[in-house]
Amino acid sequence: MTRSRRTLYRRTGAGMLRAAVNLSAPALPQWPGPDAPTEQWRSWLDPVWADDTFRRAVSNASPDLARQAEAVLDGRSNARRARRAALALARYAIRYEHRSTPFGLFAGVCLIDFGETSAVLVGEGHEIFARADPQALDEAIIAREADAALMADVEVCVNNLTQVRDGRVFVPSKGASEFSLALTPALALVLQAAKSPIRHAALADKLAAEFPQVVEQRQAAFLADLLRVRLLRSALRAPATIVDPAAALPVGALDVREREAYVDVRLDADVRLPVTVAVEMETAATALARLAPYPAGTAAWRRYTGQFAARWGEGAEVRLEQLVDPDNGLGLPDGFGSVSESPRPMSRRDRLLLELAGTAAVEGRRTVILSETLLEELEAAAGEPPTTLAPHFEVCAQVQARSLRALDRGNFRVRVHTVSRAAGTMTGRFRHLFPQAAAGQATLPPVDPVAELAQLSFHPSRVEADLLTRSPRVLPKMVSVGEFRGSDEAVLFPSDLVVGLRGSHLYLAVAATGKRLELLAPTAINFVWNNFTPPLVRFLAEISRAATPQLTWFDWGTAWTLPFTPALHYRRSILVAARWQLRARTLPGRTARLDEWAEQLHAWRGRAGVPDQVLLAMDDQRLLLDLTREMDLDLLRTHLAGSHVAVLYDAPPPDADGWIGGRAHSIVVAVRASR
Repeated sequence: MTRSRRTLYRRTGAGMLRAAVNLSAPALPQWPGPDAPTEQWRSWLDPVWADDTFRRAVSNASPDLARQAEAVLDGRSNARRARRAALALARYAIRYEHRSTPFGLFAGVCLIDFGETSAVLVGEGHEIFARADPQALDEAIIAREADAALMADVEVCVNNLTQVRDGRVFVPSKGASEFSLALTPALALVLQAAKSPIRHAALADKLAAEFPQVVEQRQAAFLADLLRVRLLRSALRAPATIVDPAAALPVGALDVREREAYVDVRLDADVRLPVTVAVEMETAATALARLAPYPAGTAAWRRYTGQFAARWGEGAEVRLEQLVDPDNGLGLPDGFGSVSESPRPMSRRDRLLLELAGTAAVEGRRTVILSETLLEELEAAAGEPPTTLAPHFEVCAQVQARSLRALDRGNFRVRVHTVSRAAGTMTGRFRHLFPQAAAGQATLPPVDPVAELAQLSFHPSRVEADLLTRSPRVLPKMVSVGEFRGSDEAVLFPSDLVVGLRGSHLYLAVAATGKRLELLAPTAINFVWNNFTPPLVRFLAEISRAATPQLTWFDWGTAWTLPFTPALHYRRSILVAARWQLRARTLPGRTARLDEWAEQLHAWRGRAGVPDQVLLAMDDQRLLLDLTREMDLDLLRTHLAGSHVAVLYDAPPPDADGWIGGRAHSIVVAVRASR
């Protein structure tokens, strides 16, 4: 008898393969001891750096590390710096072979489809698309914006993230911080005159006419400072819908070598997976949706919605700028002004998961099989079932099968890596590589049936993340935040929007027409961390879906603090792998020899049941470590010395990538609610 399969989500559109460009890392010599002299580190580095392909990939990813490696090989480094360079190259060598996340020349992407049987063909004609390094580009723009003569004919406008409060002007800075200036008469003039784009020279003339006693050099320096702190945005800073921002600069303003510093790789690959894999991805998506810790939205958003209802009530619409003003409105939801999540109280779901993890640890089980009964119990423990499903999102997972034949016969597992907040989140920054796949965005379902989807375009609050937010325009409607936009562009700004309440759902609408909007942000930047995204951008991206289940990778809640949590398997899906936390204080200190330290590590591994191969988690990255190799032990010890805790996940089986020739990979599939 076939077990029934409850499906809340169905695949939509083409899938995306993310895969390592290379099948193997350069041959790594025997690892020198931590106290080895410079000559031994040079002997280790020499053959590794001699691998042309690896050297090009590392040089593109980290020019600084390339210079450090060259300095070691040229005899211009001491032992400490040589060891540091070797550790960094060792990490890159592991990533080179074992990590599929697109990154420079290390890994790339291609589209995949699904059929009755599987097929894989990977060639060597990968296409490389080069763009300017964001920081080099930013430096070039800053230099140009500081020169009034060069800026004379360039248009500028006030950043629409600027707020005026209590006689000061606030502009978002790095992370969730703000930069503030006193609201002087000169600044008030700029805020009024540059509401819409105006030539830099014309703005300078207005200042000169109003304040003739101020010398020209001081006025020029004043405008340069406003551009530097981003209160003014110039046309030199291309909006996020321009894939190559260097294209907005005058010819010759950026060195060609700098233009080619950042690359994307479109893989020369033709991949078809069996439909059964897509079905399993739908099953995993359904399970994760049912296991969402916040089925009706986070506590912060629920409080915010309640505050809106108490102050304005259902049916009222409030200007967005008034609503988010902390003096005249509600400000932003709790936690939007910090770079970490607020503590949350213990819930019934937390207690159940603590019991589940503790029982597995006591019984020595590394894996828990989720039965339908257990899944329903966890689902109920999270609270009342959602009244509205999240309309769409993406699932990123590794397909584990030893061969194509095994894959076709159904002998595979899907190991979930992560889940995005919406379709297009993980794949959006690659739209310029696959323009034919963008049409599906317009057909995605909104939460509110009467709402229209619109694209959210913005600059991140940290320059190094600039290219992660860039994606071509694919929707008729667009909301632009914190960008320069020409007067003739048909886009909406925060000042054009209002917020209303219908039932338990807040919504966005266009003030002039009343048309409701739901915004899609085509970037995989984690908004919850608040360190790369202006808070208002997060607000706009989340508000329409704030009362739907908040989907992430499987969330252990309070049990994340435990030293061990088991893997959770559901059907053929690994929703989350087994995980251990190792604290530096568990092992000998820095003065101990590596062999003494390793002996204690292996004793801990024996007690905790930790396998030879693990994935070391560093933020959202995973580094495969073989704890039987001295190099990997040194990498782990170095990590512990800096972070004081190491989070280790059970690694996939060695033959997990066999179906794709041993190539490290993951696939991204967008799903949409089936009801």
